[in-house]
Amino acid sequence: MSLTGKLRFAYGTTSSATGVNTSGVGVTDGDWNIAAVEDLGGGLKAGANMALRLRGRDAATDGTSTGVGARPRDSSMYLTGAFGTVTVGAIEAGNGILGLVTAGGPTFIGLDNGTQLAGASNVDILSYKTPSFNGFSATVATLDAVGGNGAENGGSNKLFAVSYAVGALSAAADYTDYGSAAAASAGKRTRISGNYDLGAARIGVGYQLADNGTATDKAERAFGVSVPMGPWVLGAVVASSKLNGASASATGYDFSAQYNLSKRTYVALQGQSTKAAGATASATTTRVQLAHSF
Repeated sequence: MSLTGKLRFAYGTTSSATGVNTSGVGVTDGDWNIAAVEDLGGGLKAGANMALRLRGRDAATDGTSTGVGARPRDSSMYLTGAFGTVTVGAIEAGNGILGLVTAGGPTFIGLDNGTQLAGASNVDILSYKTPSFNGFSATVATLDAVGGNGAENGGSNKLFAVSYAVGALSAAADYTDYGSAAAASAGKRTRISGNYDLGAARIGVGYQLADNGTATDKAERAFGVSVPMGPWVLGAVVASSKLNGASASATGYDFSAQYNLSKRTYVALQGQSTKAAGATASATTTRVQLAHSF
């Protein structure tokens, strides 16, 4: 069994699109991750992963309203062997593209925050992933919603995915059918992404098309780059989201200049700007963060 985790503090300033300014210090992220694996013999292994989100006394920092600084995160069990891997669990499933295209970049709050770009939700998942064949693998999964603000809406969702990873190139594509009985929620989602390591830099691109049933469809695009320079890592992510028929897009970017004090500790200057479609002003955040992992 292994125990890993991280804790991150930052001092930051935020300006809303209406010009309201705030500043202060607080916890920006923190968790414990417990992983266990058992060798069952004959090439068969079983494992379990559990995570606990920790924010100390700053529970409100992560948007919670319970006043409790410790909350569950992803939990799953799996069985793996020559046949592939079967996984069952409860996970946080992002419905946007940003997580697919960070390219090792600096996303620190994430544009995939449920407002201007797509949101995320908690789901129960049962999946099967094939072994890798010449870099290719495929996954099929069924997902049912257990938490709020995602696209699941109580339906039984089916996901089909393929991925490729050999050397410097990795790519993925997936298709999800949100099997909701509600017409406005009976949508479909298609995502495509790719990353390439040039050595001097790593770049990534991503695209998502959300067919939202009788609701308005949405297309999203993202581009990311990260550049290692000795102990420094410079990076940026640019993303946009546009509703079908709209004349303007929601846009945003994250950037970071990170200095690695060691393999497990860094300090970084980070910034983010987001602008809602049709808005005349952006919301911005800038902060200095200290992070340690174990």
